[in-house]
Amino acid sequence: MREHSLDTEIENHRFKSLPSMGNRATDLSALELKPTLSQLHADLKTFEYHFDWLHRVSRKHQHAAIPKLVEIIAQIKNLINSLQRQMGRMDAPKLNLPFPSLPPHPTVHWEVVQSSLELLQQFRLFCDWATRAFLTLKSKVPA
Repeated sequence: MREHSLDTEIENHRFKSLPSMGNRATDLSALELKPTLSQLHADLKTFEYHFDWLHRVSRKHQHAAIPKLVEIIAQIKNLINSLQRQMGRMDAPKLNLPFPSLPPHPTVHWEVVQSSLELLQQFRLFCDWATRAFLTLKSKVPA
């Protein structure tokens, strides 16, 4: 008899416009300060749009994670503001972002749960990469 297990891998298909995280650890040494700050800012703005979308659809389905979503969105906004201040100090340009394509509104609660898991998984990967990038860039900031 075959045992059934809960598959924790989320199929990434809902959010086509999220930043791709195809970077490798060896790419870190080649990072340049201004373009990387600009790209991280653009990527955070994209995640902000997606979390706002998730917040709207979660409210419609009365999802229990709404307070956490509000907290995540507030933290993303704080990060964006901090990054904008740093970009201003470094004269790093802001990238013009097209409005990201967002998935259709989920029709059932389970789709909201799946969307939440997928978005959080992608954001976790982004945060891991961003942390490594910031630590690498710290040594490149002029004194």
